Amino acid sequence: MKKIIGFAIALLGICFIGILILRIWDIEIVTISDLVNSGLTLLLLGILITVLIVVYGLFYKNASKGYDKSVGNRAHLKNN
Repeated sequence: MKKIIGFAIALLGICFIGILILRIWDIEIVTISDLVNSGLTLLLLGILITVLIVVYGLFYKNASKGYDKSVGNRAHLKNN
């Protein structure tokens, strides 16, 4: 997962630098306002995903659900 995220960030960086180089030569594929709007949208989606993960972890995840507490001091999975 870290490699995928790193690859995506590197690809976005290369694309952004390419757009800036084209902008130097007055070639406009995407406007700066489009980039800002896209960046803000991605930022808000990232914040939303983070909040949803935190809410799920706090309210809906039961840590002791899959373990048998009667076996001993170590965590043993329940045999279903």
